[in-house]
Amino acid sequence: MKNISNILRRSKITPLERVTVLVHNDVHREKTGKQILSDSDHHALTTAWNASAYEAKEYNKYINIVQLESSMKMDAQMFLYRSELSLLRNQRVLDHFLSYTKRLKHISEQTFTKDIPVDESIHFLTQNTYLRYGSLLHLFTFYNLPKEIRNDLILLDGEITGCEKYMDDQVFLYERYKDGSLSSDDKNLIVDRIYSRMYYEGAKKIKKSTAEKDGFLLHAFFAELPFKELFTKIVTDKGVMFDQKNIDTEDGILSLVEECAKNRNISIEKLVKDTLFEWLDNGLFDKEYSPIYLSKRFDTWNGNTKKNHKELFKVWHEELQKSKQYFEELFRSKKLTKKIIEKDFLGMVRKIEVITGESLYAFKEDVDFVSEYKKQINILLPISNIFLFIEKNATPIINYQTLCEFKKLTQNTSTLFDIDMGERYTEFVNLYKEEVGLLNMSLARLIDVATEHLYTEESLKYIVGIDEDCFKFGLDDNNKIKVADIAKTYSDEFKKLDIMF
Repeated sequence: MKNISNILRRSKITPLERVTVLVHNDVHREKTGKQILSDSDHHALTTAWNASAYEAKEYNKYINIVQLESSMKMDAQMFLYRSELSLLRNQRVLDHFLSYTKRLKHISEQTFTKDIPVDESIHFLTQNTYLRYGSLLHLFTFYNLPKEIRNDLILLDGEITGCEKYMDDQVFLYERYKDGSLSSDDKNLIVDRIYSRMYYEGAKKIKKSTAEKDGFLLHAFFAELPFKELFTKIVTDKGVMFDQKNIDTEDGILSLVEECAKNRNISIEKLVKDTLFEWLDNGLFDKEYSPIYLSKRFDTWNGNTKKNHKELFKVWHEELQKSKQYFEELFRSKKLTKKIIEKDFLGMVRKIEVITGESLYAFKEDVDFVSEYKKQINILLPISNIFLFIEKNATPIINYQTLCEFKKLTQNTSTLFDIDMGERYTEFVNLYKEEVGLLNMSLARLIDVATEHLYTEESLKYIVGIDEDCFKFGLDDNNKIKVADIAKTYSDEFKKLDIMF
């Protein structure tokens, strides 16, 4: 804005300039507790001037805008207080439920949850839960095998009922090598898959590091290949000098690999991938770390299997093909629906195939994975009820967007009077956002309680996947802007004063 002193020294001041100086004075006083204007300045700007009819009309117009904005500020503050109070009441309810971490069913005993219709809660849950297809296919195959085969497979892979990666890797290698030699595409697929298992961008965030080496997971596996041995082999094959004590620690061996990459002026990723291509050409998985479909051994870390590894793989692969055919038929007939969703894992977005909750809940055939899905929906109903109750009664998103709308309504007045009049509204928005953030943290803990209950208190084989983001109030990612009536009223009043938004 023009210098206020210069305006006051002029003999002719427009009505807009008079009100603008008054607004600047009010904003300064609100921030600092002190006024820019003296009493005589204030008197000169308001009552001690002979205004023409036109000037008086213009002056009153701008004063009405200021008064309307002032009224809106008070209402916005009261709206914030009421909204915060509503959140705090619901926060107390959540804290009460979280104190009963061992009694999930205690939540369903509360009278207020009965305000949410069962069909509404079920609809919300089926929209935001699913069964991950890869895991379902794996477990469906496993539980369709004879018990003695399952026992052998558990010896071979102690995590077979909780993770499909080991057997998936074995099948993946078999399907690449089954024609006797690797094509260029096959090699690329193998190298990319191995690398995707060993490197996670999010691991660097956990370690609070930006170094490439800190994104690698040293103690993971791909099929029979331990990544620690892979890194050790890189260091030794490239002739890097080292003390044994350095190669025995995670940071030590990764630092040696980093040094090896720097010596060649390449990234660790390129070093690892180039080395893997070399090893594939020289018989990796033929002689070393050979997959189980080539193994006639019986020994495992957990004891000896009754069938050798090759026989076990054959049985597994045959049953897996039957399972795939079964599910493909369900997808073709549209009895079940499969789709791709994105999930964030350690800072990396992964696309995964899921079977939708809606199709599972509507499925009529009596199969174990559908029965277990429906059972879990009933278990999760209290959690859904709580979220929907808060959404209905505390309306966090509507309240937040209403506060944002108040802030937005000051944009034209700020332009008109050449000063930011939205700082207090920004404060209101930020305060409320912090409160919703705390509420979301409690809701996340509640989901953790529910998930832990499914894993530890229920005898389940097929655990549902939950879209946890849908069980929190996302304030900045809503396409549909919906605000309370009070914000709409002020918008209409500003438009009557020719302040358009």
